[in-house]
Amino acid sequence: MEVVLQRDAATLLPIIRQNILPGSRIWSVERAAYCGLPGLGYVHETVNHSRQFVDPVTGAHTNNVEARWNACKATMKRRYGVPREQVPAYLDEYMWRCRRSPSDVFLDILEAMRRRYPC
Repeated sequence: MEVVLQRDAATLLPIIRQNILPGSRIWSVERAAYCGLPGLGYVHETVNHSRQFVDPVTGAHTNNVEARWNACKATMKRRYGVPREQVPAYLDEYMWRCRRSPSDVFLDILEAMRRRYPC
């Protein structure tokens, strides 16, 4: 997850290139900002939500992304909201926690602190 100020090609395509390997299949909504993906080496399939939520031919959908974003927003709401300037840090924490089992979080935090601040 990444906070962006604009959802245009000039903003989104460099982020995609930095985080997703060429040749990967990317499913998205139909948005002009993503039109350049095939030229960058990605397999790009879209879904038009005004017609359907899953493309019947390709199976493309955005359900996983939308579910992840809804879960993230719910986490922030449970904290009675998050100040706008702290959203990037909360997104980082949310993604960090998502990659770990709940039983390992405490020990993982200690390990991350040990690596970040060695004696």
